[in-house]
Amino acid sequence: MKLLIQKVARASIEVDGLVETRIGAGLVLTLALMEGDSAEDAAKLAAKVVKLELFPELTDQDVPWKSTVIDNGYELLVVLQQSLCATFPKQKPDERATMDASEAQDICETFTKHLRKGYQEEMVIAAPFGTKMQLETISDCPCFF
Repeated sequence: MKLLIQKVARASIEVDGLVETRIGAGLVLTLALMEGDSAEDAAKLAAKVVKLELFPELTDQDVPWKSTVIDNGYELLVVLQQSLCATFPKQKPDERATMDASEAQDICETFTKHLRKGYQEEMVIAAPFGTKMQLETISDCPCFF
């Protein structure tokens, strides 16, 4: 299981040229699953994510790493992106170690469900599965974890 965490000022998902979903300030959580990953692993990871102190102190913006996405009332956008698990033994990506798409979708839904359980349902948005989409982000640096 791999998770790329990106702090954003805002982000949106487009499908067929139309905005499918968007968030304001918060985190884009790009999840990739490999064979052997479990729903239990995803639930534990979700519980950890909502507690990460990735934002400045609420009362003093000059003090970094003191508040969570929950403290700030920010949003979460979850994207299943299996290519994060790709390796490059040659010039082309090798995705053989990635989990089957339907199983990965089920575990990603579990991850999203546990994020909603640990935070607020309306603050956690899931990108659509199994469709060609475009993700646009405006990063809030430092932004990748």
